[in-house]
Amino acid sequence: MIKLFRNLPRRQAGIRQNLLNEGKTSKPASRTGRYFKYAIGEIFLVVIGILIALQINNWNENRKQNDNLSSIYHIIKEDLTIDIAEIDVFIEDFETVRKPAFEAVLNTNPSKEEWLKHPEYGSVLEGFKDFAINQRGLELLKSQLNSTIIAKQNLASKINLFYNQHLVEINVASYEMVREFENNMSERKQSPWLANFMLHKDIKEAVEYIVDDPIEKNRIALYYIVYRIYVKELQKFKINGEAIIKEIDAFN
Repeated sequence: MIKLFRNLPRRQAGIRQNLLNEGKTSKPASRTGRYFKYAIGEIFLVVIGILIALQINNWNENRKQNDNLSSIYHIIKEDLTIDIAEIDVFIEDFETVRKPAFEAVLNTNPSKEEWLKHPEYGSVLEGFKDFAINQRGLELLKSQLNSTIIAKQNLASKINLFYNQHLVEINVASYEMVREFENNMSERKQSPWLANFMLHKDIKEAVEYIVDDPIEKNRIALYYIVYRIYVKELQKFKINGEAIIKEIDAFN
């Protein structure tokens, strides 16, 4: 019995040491505070982890959108390059063939003999090569305009405005060209010379008709006016299109 009481302090000291090691001797308030700090730390780490994950995800999305936008710009550049090449051909034909012919016919009143010496004068009666502006890249860009990255991109807005403006102007000018040409052809379609003229077989009868009919000169004059308007719109498209290409190159 005496031996048991003698060992009691030693046993109590051991239990207390174990409790200390296990953190069980702290007061309830102290333990609660320590647990609360631990919980706050855990929450802080979780929040930091979520924020980092969100940041990485946003960075990846922005990178994907930038890559997608760059690809769209590349297609728009290809479209503009093709369109400008076609416009150059059209304008060269106008400047070297059509314009001199219109001005000669309207300003010098060439005789039948002069008409026959200059078959290019017949171009004032012919139609024109109409072409559609390529819009592959534009349609892709429009489909992405709701994207935050692209919506904030000034170049995207500028390209969209460029096409919206020029497509309307070119389409209106083209429509006037077609209407004027069709009106003229409706007046000529009863003429027996038209088939030979259109097939480039014989222009003598056509020349006699044109020289002798005073109203024909008015038709040619009106056709020339809308032709020049159409060419002017194409020239503006070319100039502004080349500026867009330079900005696309700078973006990439």
